[in-house]
Formats: sequence, structure tokens, C-alpha cells
Amino acid sequence: MLKIIEIIAVVLSLLYTWLYLHGYPSCFFFGAVGSALFFYLCFKKKIYAETFLQLFYIGASVYGYLHFSEEWNMIHWSINEQLPWLVVACVAAFAIGYFLQKKTDAKLPWLDSTVTVFSILATILMVNYVHENWLYWIIIDATCIFIYLHRRLYFGAALFVIYLVMSVDGFFGLGWI
Repeated sequence: MLKIIEIIAVVLSLLYTWLYLHGYPSCFFFGAVGSALFFYLCFKKKIYAETFLQLFYIGASVYGYLHFSEEWNMIHWSINEQLPWLVVACVAAFAIGYFLQKKTDAKLPWLDSTVTVFSILATILMVNYVHENWLYWIIIDATCIFIYLHRRLYFGAALFVIYLVMSVDGFFGLGWI
């Protein structure tokens, strides 16, 4: 049953990203439902920070839909605009990783916390149409491939391979997808 849920979550998540890349506001609905399914899967596989992340994605999907603009204009942030966010993300990733390692039975607590915190940052950038979100996703997706393979979520790992390609396409505007 978990494999079926995983496959459905993967399909919905891919649909979300493809629709986002093409500027369709319906993307946020598919993102919310796919995240709800991944919430369940991550909890069952003891990827606790990622479980929390899925809840954040559901909220971000609602926010993205409510703040959708017909113009869908991407903006750019310099490294100086991103730097305070990066510092906060590093501190939060360390604190959560430490907590997960000491107080839970989490698998891969440091990678899990780092991916979770930086995914939150990338999502904030994404729903606010900051183009540089794709750079964060490139690194996050590559890391998630390892995490999901390690936890034997093979369809999830395949999703992150496709996400990695979509992120490269999103940043460079290659028109692959």
C-alpha cells in the first residue's frame, strides 16, 4: 500500500512542478495533495524533519494560490539579499539536526534537518517568485536522491532525479520540460 501512495504522491508532485514551471495556478492544488501523501510516507519511514516539511508545503501551496498573480513575473535576489536567510537557515539546520540526533530515532538526522530547512527557504523564495529558488532546489534535490534511496523510497528518489532536471531547466530556462 505504501508503494501505491508513493507513486500517487510522485505523480502529483511532478504535476505540481511542471504546472509551476508553466505558470498555472492549479499547480498549488496538486502540490498540497502530493505533500499530504508524502507527509504520511515520511512519518512512516521516520524521516521526521521531512514530515514537518510536508506540512509546510501544504501551507505554502495555500499561500501560493492566494497570492497568485496573472503576471507570474520572476524577480531576482542578489547574494546580499539572500545572505541573512542563509545564516538563519544554517543555524536552524544545525539546531534541528542536533535535536533529531539526540532526542529521536530519526534516520540521517543531519541531512534530514538540512534538507528540511533549506527546502523551507527555497519554498519561500519559490512562492514569492524569486528566480534563485532553483539554485537551492538543485542542491536539495541531489541530496534528497541520496536520502530517499537510503530509506528505500525508490519512486521518491526517482521523483528527485526528475526534480533535479526540472530545477536545472527552471534556473537556466533551457526549455527541456
